[in-house]
Amino acid sequence: MASQLETTGDQSTHLRFIERCYELASASVERGNHPFGALLVLDARVVAESRNEAVTSNDPTRHAELLVLQTGLPAVAADDHSRITLYSSTEPCAMCTGAAYWSRVGHIVFGCSARALADAAGADFLIPSRELLAHGNAPPRVTGPLLEERGRAQHLAYWSTHRG
Repeated sequence: MASQLETTGDQSTHLRFIERCYELASASVERGNHPFGALLVLDARVVAESRNEAVTSNDPTRHAELLVLQTGLPAVAADDHSRITLYSSTEPCAMCTGAAYWSRVGHIVFGCSARALADAAGADFLIPSRELLAHGNAPPRVTGPLLEERGRAQHLAYWSTHRG
């Protein structure tokens, strides 16, 4: 599937940050967790980064996107939340998309699509972020998938040996 890039904005910046998300996803696996990583970026500067911790914390809500919002948002003035970009190695799930929406994040950029994740891990509660955000009053912009083949390969490698 071809990447869907916005016509305005810096493609190379998006790609660089998605690459970092994939690195964080790999580090997550090395620590015994699922392959997900996320960044919170303001004015092309990383405010926070996180890896998935759902397995090792025994808390299924410890997704990389939630963690990065929890650690990064307090460092950003509330008036600046709409200028934040949430980068994620994989399209955020319904829980994380909702958290980004309620946090008033201005932009979500993801690597691997929810559909590609579902193909690798199984389709469980699959709701693409754009579809969910279409129900909001002032949803963030969404860009992705970007560098999806790298994310797909990461998920196929992980989910072929892990389930749950």
